Amino acid sequence: MPPPTPPNPIPGRGAILARRLTAASPNAVGLLALAVVSLIGVADVLTGKEISSSVFYSLPVALGAWYSGSRWSLVLCVLSAATWYEADLLAGATYSASWIPIWNSGVRFAFFLVIAGLLTRLRAALAAQEALAATDALTGLANSRRFLAAADAEVARATRYRHAVSLAYMDLDGFKSVNDRLGHRVGDEVLAAVGRILRLGLRRTDVAARLGGDEFAVLFPETDGAAAREAMDKVRAALRAAMEAAGWPVGFSIGVVTSSGGVGSGEDLIHLADELMYEVKRSGKGRVTYRTAGPEGPGRSL
Repeated sequence: MPPPTPPNPIPGRGAILARRLTAASPNAVGLLALAVVSLIGVADVLTGKEISSSVFYSLPVALGAWYSGSRWSLVLCVLSAATWYEADLLAGATYSASWIPIWNSGVRFAFFLVIAGLLTRLRAALAAQEALAATDALTGLANSRRFLAAADAEVARATRYRHAVSLAYMDLDGFKSVNDRLGHRVGDEVLAAVGRILRLGLRRTDVAARLGGDEFAVLFPETDGAAAREAMDKVRAALRAAMEAAGWPVGFSIGVVTSSGGVGSGEDLIHLADELMYEVKRSGKGRVTYRTAGPEGPGRSL
């Protein structure tokens, strides 16, 4: 499993601002952008008609398009064009015909729309690319890099707030024979079915991943040992039913570890669950073993 990307120890001010804007609600950023439009309009009037402030109106439009979505960006396009129009009149600009400032405002509005549209599409494309980069293409689950990042974050949060976190590591028994006897296409169908069951059978807060080959893992945030057993009972029942219904001779060896303060990182928790899963495979396969890394005591096998 790849190591986590080390964070930048001295982030720039721009990166800090970007993180804060991303964490803020779209409405909050939209209101901030409206305030910026108003300030630019006031500055535009005070500096007079000889100094152009046109480029500055594109800044709040870009801010809204990137952080607040298409609706806010449209509102900001309209208000930026209208503010620019009013600032021209208040600054004393004169035109040879009354329709000229209206025409200019329409052109500015179209210019703002182009900026907003391009940035909105770029933002959506980057988000889609990021999602694909963190997703296993066959199963639709998280990939190993995304899962490790989620496990690290949850273990750190669990340690800080002193609550439990559980992680299940699962290997498919008999999967190689399915590939050898029935072909890799059927093997892919087995993996896709496992991914579908995990996606549909878990809570929205849980994170399921394919870690490679026929190995899967599930992260259960804020979940103690008893809750993890209950969740895995449901998942195992659904998996067994799906394999039997399709006639696939596949079983599941699972190790589930619950941390209540005795694990230092997400990678440590994954390693413990992986080792526990291999204990199951060495002792007969097709079972699930639970263990606690902390003061709750030894685990047990079912």
